[in-house]
Amino acid sequence: MKTLRPLAFVLHPLAFCMLCSSLALAAPGTQNAPKIDADFPGGNIVVLGIDGDTVRVKRDLRDTKGNWFYWSFRVRGAQGRTLEFQFAEKNWVGYRGPAVSTDGATTWRWLNDKPSKALGNSFKYSFGPGENEVFFGWSMNYTEKDLNLFLEKHKKHPALNIKTLCKTDKGRSAELLRITGTKPRPAFKVLLTARHHACEMMASYALEGIIETVLSDTTDGNWLREHADFFIVPFVDKDGVEAGDQGKNREPHDHNRDYVEGIYPTVRAIKKQVPEWLEGRPVVAFDLHCPSHKGQKTYFFENSKKGPDGKLEKDDGPIGKNTARYSAILEAERKSPVPYKASSNRPSVGHPGMCSSWASKLPNMLFVATLEFPYSTADGAAITAESSRLFGKDVARALRAFLESEQKD
Repeated sequence: MKTLRPLAFVLHPLAFCMLCSSLALAAPGTQNAPKIDADFPGGNIVVLGIDGDTVRVKRDLRDTKGNWFYWSFRVRGAQGRTLEFQFAEKNWVGYRGPAVSTDGATTWRWLNDKPSKALGNSFKYSFGPGENEVFFGWSMNYTEKDLNLFLEKHKKHPALNIKTLCKTDKGRSAELLRITGTKPRPAFKVLLTARHHACEMMASYALEGIIETVLSDTTDGNWLREHADFFIVPFVDKDGVEAGDQGKNREPHDHNRDYVEGIYPTVRAIKKQVPEWLEGRPVVAFDLHCPSHKGQKTYFFENSKKGPDGKLEKDDGPIGKNTARYSAILEAERKSPVPYKASSNRPSVGHPGMCSSWASKLPNMLFVATLEFPYSTADGAAITAESSRLFGKDVARALRAFLESEQKD
């Protein structure tokens, strides 16, 4: 076997690690060994070794400060076998096991229908005779490819404008979606952002549900397009989404801590373009996230303040009251299988660099809501691509009811 040393000087460290892993899996005497890699959009894994039918892996934290939990990898050439995948540290397999895709990371299912009571550190998978390529992930991946598939269905809609917000540090196009509506000067503005943290993919499926409702030929869609103008950034950390980064706690700080310094092109573009777009109209802002790996509830972070005793108190100003009113509407209007109760909302004194902190200071802000949408389970209910979209439809329907009441007021 040729020495690998010269390659080390020209390959990125991650690529070199993956090359070494591939060579190890294809060593003499193991012709039928599976090939495991992260060489696809959203991929993230380090293969530590294989012993028979046991594969040892760990997350690739890259520039993440401290621990975070995102991983996603591909297995090829394992058809007909049962493999066990063991993580080097505990609690990095979700409540329903891994998300699994057998069609090129296009559609996903959970390995386990019923949630476990605790996170795991391993899982087994029996590969069918025709399953030559299987993708596994912490949750159901969503990258540019998925957004393009969604937009393809709606690209001819006259209200949808697909633009570029800016170029990222790595030269990618960060998408900007504008739904301009039927009136030249609609009464309201709505700002929607997602993936400030690259790994928080289930929020993207919920965003699809919101957009689909706004574009729909329904009472809700027609009203929203007539009365509101939408500014939508699907991937704030576009480079991280495509590279399969954790995104959260990125050094020196992540995208949702960047609204003071503005070191990332997408954040700078949002800060510049949104105030120009507002045109003095009342605005609502939703920033879509997923919680920690242990999160099993759907909730909003509410802007709060510290009381005399140091404890957090709800904001009793207009933004706080409007957030509470919207949350009550959402709870009442919910039709999706994803549970939500306004009482689950949590107070927060946001970091000054957060999107919600910046947005709360925009003129004529009605309310700004940071949605935390679980990765796999919400109060026992399964979080899937479809249930996430349905919850997004709930968010849009409740928004219509809220804005309509504002108009009447």
